[in-house]
Amino acid sequence: MIKFIYLILLFSLPIQALQILQPTNNNKVIQQQLSTPQLDVPLSAEQLLTKLKISAKSGDARSQFSLANMYHNGINVTADDKLAFYWYLQVAEQNYASAQFNVANGYYYGIGAGKNLEQALYWYEKSAMQGFVSAQYNLAVMYRRGEGTPINNIQALFWYKKAAKLGYGPAQLNLAKLYELGIGADRDLILAQQWYETAAKQFDPEAQFYLADFYEREGDSSKALYFYKKSANQGFIDAQSRLSVLYRIGYLVKQDDIKALHWALMAANQNDAQSQFLVGVIYRKSFKVARNLPSAVAWYKKAAKNGHAQAQYNLATLYLNGNGVEKDAHRALDLYTKSAQQGFTNAQYSLALRYLLGEGADKNYQVAVKWLLKAAQAGHKLAQYSLALRYQLAQGVKKDSKQAVYWYQKAAKQNHPEARYRLALLQLTGNGIDKDVKKALASLLDLSMKGHQVSQYQLYLIYNKGGVVAKDEMLAKTYLLKAAKAGYAKAQYQLGKSFFNQDMVEEAIYYLELAANQNNASAIKLLKKLSFKPQQVVQNKQEKNTIQNIENMTKPVVIIEPIMTKIPQQSITLSPIIDFNLNEQLFDNTVHLIPNQDEIAKSLSHNTKSSTNLEALFASVEQGNPIAQYNLSVLYGKGEVVHKDNRAAFILMRQSANQGITQSQNALAIMYMKGAGVQINYNKAYYWSSITTRKGSQEGKQILLYLIANL
Repeated sequence: MIKFIYLILLFSLPIQALQILQPTNNNKVIQQQLSTPQLDVPLSAEQLLTKLKISAKSGDARSQFSLANMYHNGINVTADDKLAFYWYLQVAEQNYASAQFNVANGYYYGIGAGKNLEQALYWYEKSAMQGFVSAQYNLAVMYRRGEGTPINNIQALFWYKKAAKLGYGPAQLNLAKLYELGIGADRDLILAQQWYETAAKQFDPEAQFYLADFYEREGDSSKALYFYKKSANQGFIDAQSRLSVLYRIGYLVKQDDIKALHWALMAANQNDAQSQFLVGVIYRKSFKVARNLPSAVAWYKKAAKNGHAQAQYNLATLYLNGNGVEKDAHRALDLYTKSAQQGFTNAQYSLALRYLLGEGADKNYQVAVKWLLKAAQAGHKLAQYSLALRYQLAQGVKKDSKQAVYWYQKAAKQNHPEARYRLALLQLTGNGIDKDVKKALASLLDLSMKGHQVSQYQLYLIYNKGGVVAKDEMLAKTYLLKAAKAGYAKAQYQLGKSFFNQDMVEEAIYYLELAANQNNASAIKLLKKLSFKPQQVVQNKQEKNTIQNIENMTKPVVIIEPIMTKIPQQSITLSPIIDFNLNEQLFDNTVHLIPNQDEIAKSLSHNTKSSTNLEALFASVEQGNPIAQYNLSVLYGKGEVVHKDNRAAFILMRQSANQGITQSQNALAIMYMKGAGVQINYNKAYYWSSITTRKGSQEGKQILLYLIANL
């Protein structure tokens, strides 16, 4: 029985207690063994422990190391980290590498002794210099992180390399990263690849993942996929997660939600929050995997519980709308808050809205502004716009037009249409910003062209009232009609009211009903008056064509008729070339946007000298004369006197237009409409015709009206 107890005691010692100790004297390996007791002597486990202590106290390194391991691991004694550290230190001071490593660990983690990174570094280095590979690795980590010493990447690389050459996989992996990034040494992708591959050959899934990542960044998709899959098949979460994303977005592989779900589920079942979120997204939005909102909600909940900010945001939105879960504004508020606190800007903005609207919490403009500011500073354009409104309306902050302008400008730079609109209104009056009517009108015109209903209606008000610009009823009605057709209730009411005042009952009812369907109170009230005039509908049928004449505006005839005047050496006269004719029967004839050969030949016949005096014309063009640029552009456009070259014609016309020649600007607008020498670009046609319209050009106005009504 005693023999059996002794054997249990002997074999219960961990491998560290039986390992070979390494002294510093010429690195000679010695092996110390406990004196083998007589097996027939009846010694108890306690007696054996006592004998081990006596041997340790006498300075026997082997006994000291074994005793330290027993106290450290609680083998046949009560675990005692302080006693373990004490005995490790006794052995370490005898220059045994493994004990030095354990002492370093004690100082590093604060186990058995107070945490002391300087002492940890000292003992790791003593052990590392004897070739103890784990100490070499830990020493490299401390130099890399600057623990117990200033950051020293050269030393980090030195010790990583030492451990790597001894075959230590984590060191090989970190060495590869340093070479790839050029840290501690010049950047060397060849060495980086070699060490990535060396680490991966040890079948380390983490090394395989980083090797795959390296291949992906270096553009070798096939090798990247190969090693991602090898790593993923060994259960490495990062590889599984990466594969799920690649299949989801169709990068490096053909897009495949089924495979994306397969890999995402593998990582999600290992509690990876990002993969749990992706599983939820696939079940919610995929077109290839059967949508399953309850499953999506379940996975969103798991990811949200694990702190995934976007999952918290998505789940909050479901609770807010009662989509797939019972509607719960308070739960939504809580989830938005958790996500917002992690810096997720969409959640910060949504949280602000809850406080603005009083959903899930009492209205609190101050708190709303706090979250709007966070999101706005992070570049969230909706938050920037909403914050500007708060400054303009004095909600949660003092009224401050300059701050309102600042945030409107931020949002406008990100093409937020409402911000651009409100900024334009402030520019019209010079409120918080320098007054700039031209710039404001340009913004409104651009927004109108892009279908912004409120800008269209605002332009109606501006041109209908005059003052800021010359009053223009035709242009005003055009913008009013456009806004009404686009669905803006105020414009629909105003247009309906206009028809009502003209006793055009049928037309009035049509637009007033459109506005009333959007709960426009004025339209509803006026419709009640119209209910007493049904007989007027028949009487006004003949007047119906009035509105049709506006709605059915089509392409104006634009005839370019270049007339080259006599070209003296000192001056050149700009020939009138654009004739706008609003004959509706010819509106659909787009060919007339550019003159035909007969038209230009006829115009050229007015002055035959122009065809023989090109040298003077070219000389004036070279001098930058905008009128010469205009006339030469016309000639290039038809090729009657010079070789036909639409591109040259366009370039010359643009040069002339940029010098402010109104007729050139109109002609350039037509070129953009027709695609003459340049790709068709209605926005630029709109831009140039807007410029000439604001200068009072009737030709420009006709182009602009055409674009507004038809494009």
